[in-house]
Amino acid sequence: MWLPAFAQAAIQRDDGHETYVAIRITGSVPINLTAMILSRVPGCTFDAWFPEYTLPERDWLPAEQVWSNMMGPKAASQLLDDMF
Repeated sequence: MWLPAFAQAAIQRDDGHETYVAIRITGSVPINLTAMILSRVPGCTFDAWFPEYTLPERDWLPAEQVWSNMMGPKAASQLLDDMF
């Protein structure tokens, strides 16, 4: 039985003006869904995604995966300007 997957993004800019993005995917994930989600994040090099193994604020949920990457400055600026 497949349960729907849910993806959530978190974006953080640090003092050095780098912008990091994390994608959290929960639920059943069919083959290639993770790659499809990560490939659609603007300003991120596809082969630079890093799988996270711990979360600082809580334990992992069942069927959860988290990936992080650095976002290019142009995409980050456009995205953050649209948000605020």
